[in-house]
Amino acid sequence: MAISHFEPDLIRRYNVNGPRYTSYPTADQFREGDWIAAYDNALAKADIRALSLYLHIPFCSKICFYCACNKINTANLKRADSYVKRLKHEMTLHSQRIGRLHTVEQVHFGGGTPTFLSDVQLTTIFDALRDYFNLAEDDDRDFSIEIDPRDLAPQRIDHLAALGINRISIGVQDFDPAVQIAVNRIQSVAETRAIVTAARNNGIRSINIDLINGLPKQTLGGFTQTLSQVIELSPDRLSLYSYAHLPQRFKTQRQINADDIPCAETKLKLLGTAVEMLTEAGYEYVGMDHFAKSSDSLIRARRLGTLHRNFQGYTTHAHCELIGLGVSSIGQVGHTYVQNEKTLHDYYSAIDSDMLAIARGTQVSDRDAIIKSVIQDLMCRSLVNFTEFRTRTGLIFEDYFRDRWPELLKLQDDGLLRIEPDTLTVTKQGRYLVRIICMIFDAYLRDGSEKFSKAI
Repeated sequence: MAISHFEPDLIRRYNVNGPRYTSYPTADQFREGDWIAAYDNALAKADIRALSLYLHIPFCSKICFYCACNKINTANLKRADSYVKRLKHEMTLHSQRIGRLHTVEQVHFGGGTPTFLSDVQLTTIFDALRDYFNLAEDDDRDFSIEIDPRDLAPQRIDHLAALGINRISIGVQDFDPAVQIAVNRIQSVAETRAIVTAARNNGIRSINIDLINGLPKQTLGGFTQTLSQVIELSPDRLSLYSYAHLPQRFKTQRQINADDIPCAETKLKLLGTAVEMLTEAGYEYVGMDHFAKSSDSLIRARRLGTLHRNFQGYTTHAHCELIGLGVSSIGQVGHTYVQNEKTLHDYYSAIDSDMLAIARGTQVSDRDAIIKSVIQDLMCRSLVNFTEFRTRTGLIFEDYFRDRWPELLKLQDDGLLRIEPDTLTVTKQGRYLVRIICMIFDAYLRDGSEKFSKAI
């Protein structure tokens, strides 16, 4: 029998607010300024080996109440024509700076709902990508798209595969009808299965399914049934996110009845059940929120020590510079993070003026880079090797983080980590609380962490 090492008492004790560490510094540290100049300077200095492209498609024909993404509710497909036009022009602005010398190994369409776009619109985008970038054509490429089965006929998977898509991520969240009504997302198992079947029939090599723990009306019985149905679909990867109810920040969440949200204890039981069922079904815990089959590239990368975490979650393309395209998208070149304008109006205005739409960002300082490397090691390898740390920084780990040592020793006493002469290792129990360990090193949390979601 597989063992998950999930300890509810330990997780209950550390259910505090904290970042998800898809970057360091985290996005809340981004500031407005002349970031186009900073981006150009970063490109000039960068030793670019390969590229990863993120394209944000903000449109949704239906709004899910839990959603915290940057999205636009519309049923008018023609609105996307103007957006695609700007995306193409934004590609030219980037390609003028980057050229076609570097291979694009990874492309990800996020949203919103990327499959809101028609086949013609998606073809136009891919034609432009091939015009302005050197897209990889080998089997190691990762070209992925997020899919909503409610607005995508299974027959369209054939077109996605022909464009080059070889990974898909399917939003499910929960199959329980009561939960679906509460969050305004009615989606049957049958239409989800039809997409999974079509993907496999068209050679899509990796299928991910997204679930959310802690949605309104969720019960242990209902979520157990959802997990059974998802396991039967046998996706290659699963993402299990914790719902953060922040109606003061996200207007759509105001349509959720807060009284319907499971209490912390029920939410913990939902998470524990999911971990146990997925582990028993043969899925391994990749890291924060993510599970995958043992044959998956994420698991292989974790074992090899090459796993990486960025704004797209866990990835095997650590060496790629990240280029963000579209409204609110985030990119990173070298030690510079940049983010595009967050509204269509401001994004369009910039692109129509022949300017990149970059509006905010941050520079990774020397100290940030040191802390970032530690957080990456914890998130992706579950350990920090002190000798490796000294080799890459010239510093002695114990001395550099001496002021954090009492907190680390407390976490060791509580079983989250183990400190040995040359390593700090996250225990199997502690892996479910790795963000708590990372917070010890975060230099920006001294002002409080209330703006972030809780661990569960």
